[in-house]
Amino acid sequence: MSTAPAKRLTYKAGSVIFEEGHRGDTAYVIVEGKVDIRIGTHGSQPRTLATCGKGEVIGELALFDDQPHIGTAVAAENTTLLSISWTEFDARVSAMDPVMRGIIRMMVKRLRQTVQELKPQANDVDWGHWQREKRE
Repeated sequence: MSTAPAKRLTYKAGSVIFEEGHRGDTAYVIVEGKVDIRIGTHGSQPRTLATCGKGEVIGELALFDDQPHIGTAVAAENTTLLSISWTEFDARVSAMDPVMRGIIRMMVKRLRQTVQELKPQANDVDWGHWQREKRE
């Protein structure tokens, strides 16, 4: 299996690495720094799902099932990443035992369902921004 060299990328604190709802063709290994994975960043009730650090992988779910990213990845501090292309990722997944590949895809599906349940729905009341109406 031939592999393309991983690209080394740097992000300043606060920079967006990828956005919720966008399709991804790259996963990233965190070499240095920290990355927050957030959901609902464009809504009134954003949440941080996880803070990932050195040695952790982000963006991989989109490569398993060709679905959009479940969250927005934001550099929590100055961060260095190594990129893993879809081609490289797919070659490695294809070399796996078919049963293990099926189990991982099922786990990805369940994780996506769980995250979807955590997202605030359009009809949910945002008590953090609630204000009493003024009466005239």
